[in-house]
Amino acid sequence: MSFAVGALVRTRGREWVVLPESEDDFLLRPLGGTDDEIAGIHLELEAVQSATLPPPGLDDLGDHTARRDPRPSG
Repeated sequence: MSFAVGALVRTRGREWVVLPESEDDFLLRPLGGTDDEIAGIHLELEAVQSATLPPPGLDDLGDHTARRDPRPSG
């Protein structure tokens, strides 16, 4: 199975994004992860499947105060 750059996939128990550098190697970055967590995956050795995230629900909505930085300014 082939995945497009930017596709959301699931492997190793978490969701990942396919990176543009995946021309020769299959490189992934975990959602919410950093460049330090980028991993190369060999598709013949590890199960990788398409992933989706559920749409946001009404409980996920916030207002402008939910976006504020909780750290005191100054």
